[in-house]
Amino acid sequence: MVAFSRQKWVERPFGSRRLRLRASQHQGRLMIDPTTARSRAARRDRISVAAAIALGAGLILGGGGWALIANGEECGSGGASLVVKADPAIAPAASAIVARQGLGRCAGVRIVPEESAGTAAALAAGRGVPDVWIPDSELWLDLARSGPSGRTVLGRSVSVAVSPLVFAFPPEGSPGREDQTWPGLLPGGTGDDRPEAGNDLLIRMPDPARTATGMASLLALEGAIGKGLGSGALKRFADTLRTVEILEPGQDPGAALNRPAQGASAQVAVVSEQQALRWGATGRAGVPATAYPSSGTPALDFPFTVTTADLGRQRRADEFLREFRAPAGVAELNRRGLRSATGGAGGAGGAARTGLSAPLPRIQAVASPGAASRIQETWRSFKQEINVLALVDPSGPAGAAMTGAAWRADIGPGGNRLDAMLVSLNRGLNLVGDDSEFGLWTTSGRPGARRPHRPVVGIGELGGRTRTGTTHRLFLEKQLNAIRPRPGGGDAVYDSVVAAYQEMKRRYDADQLNVVLVLSAMGADGRPSARFGKALARLRQQIDTARPIVFVVVGFGAGIDPGLKQMSGAVQGHSFQIRNPEGIEELFRNSDLMRVCNPPHC
Repeated sequence: MVAFSRQKWVERPFGSRRLRLRASQHQGRLMIDPTTARSRAARRDRISVAAAIALGAGLILGGGGWALIANGEECGSGGASLVVKADPAIAPAASAIVARQGLGRCAGVRIVPEESAGTAAALAAGRGVPDVWIPDSELWLDLARSGPSGRTVLGRSVSVAVSPLVFAFPPEGSPGREDQTWPGLLPGGTGDDRPEAGNDLLIRMPDPARTATGMASLLALEGAIGKGLGSGALKRFADTLRTVEILEPGQDPGAALNRPAQGASAQVAVVSEQQALRWGATGRAGVPATAYPSSGTPALDFPFTVTTADLGRQRRADEFLREFRAPAGVAELNRRGLRSATGGAGGAGGAARTGLSAPLPRIQAVASPGAASRIQETWRSFKQEINVLALVDPSGPAGAAMTGAAWRADIGPGGNRLDAMLVSLNRGLNLVGDDSEFGLWTTSGRPGARRPHRPVVGIGELGGRTRTGTTHRLFLEKQLNAIRPRPGGGDAVYDSVVAAYQEMKRRYDADQLNVVLVLSAMGADGRPSARFGKALARLRQQIDTARPIVFVVVGFGAGIDPGLKQMSGAVQGHSFQIRNPEGIEELFRNSDLMRVCNPPHC
């Protein structure tokens, strides 16, 4: 006779009744005592035949899940439970399908709602691997596979639901935007897609670093610009990113659309069709106006992805997948504002209330190998502050007169090229946030010297306080204004460039855009000396793909020195010639271009 350590009464639902059974705890498992249960029931109303059959089958309550005993053999909870991690957008429908449908005698399914971003990161690292994963987009599969573990655990996948992205406008909605397109959101528009006058359109979207809606939106905007257009396309994409405002996690886009768009005359939010249907289901007045992009749109595609290598669990996963496609499963998806994988319109009543058309719009494919990681890296880089070491070369032609009427108001009629450099750099500093870091060097004028450069101000946060109580920004401006022209010594700039690049590698900050900015008045007619060749070779040796540094040469006067242009090309840098005081503002706007540029492709 088996001795039990603990006994208690438990109740379990059966049809419209609850059965009270005596259970015992033995070796960590709760066991039902059918003899005691029958004797207890004899003192009450007799239970139904169906209940007796259920008890005879041996209903067992396992820790944290459930299982069935079939033919006298236990389907243990560890072997029967299929763990499914599902994005919160589809988890309620998945749970309803589990509760509603019979999935086989030994086919327990446990749904774990989890944000797709967190699951993707865990799978890439080989942590918390479920048996099945249902993210809200194929884009997450790409990110999960970027890790060594993700490549091994992710198996076959197939879409089980669709939710296209739509545009949402303030309740009073801009007239004429019903046929809005993704190209129409771009600054300047394209042809008939050109937005309203001014094009000061604010685009609200969820964070691309955390959501598939955000990633797909950026990829659609990038695709609307077109590929293969070089720096012009990159600049336009950077301009577009400046019009994006991120919705906070959990923030209702509808509430955001009811706020004024600071600095913009119009605004649009990108949301899923599921979110739009949810607004309509509330029946409240003042919900956002919505429209499908008329030229097509990306969609959340909810790929059902098998991650287990266990053949038994794979079979149970296939059974679960079939339930998603069955009419009852599709109905559960529809009730929650999701279409079936084939695009069948779900929640038609909700669609009518919100003005969304029932037919599935043309779907744009934005997921491709590497697309998700690339667009996330672009977005992170774009949002970074900058970490700059500026190298000013006051030698040689820096003391020559700066010609051109455009400069007179800023440097006066007798101003020189160095004056133009310093005025421009000061204007550029005014465009940089206090969280950015900035340092200043000049060339020493002595080529071949032990230290061909002269540190003037160390790299520091512009808004930070110095020992004298002033800000780093004000101290930097004061030191800039104290620089004077220095005759001769033009070759020192090459050795100084190498030293500045080395210093930026030493001060590299992975959370910032790291930049070496060289300002020089050496013209395009110069001929690099023998020292240049040695400096160029040393610079090439400094390249580290794990610590990318943006290298920018800015020329004042008669073109850009060919040696500096060669150095810029060697490290996939940029060269600009400044022709007027506003040119530096364009340069700092091009810092956005540097953020979205991925060398060596630009």
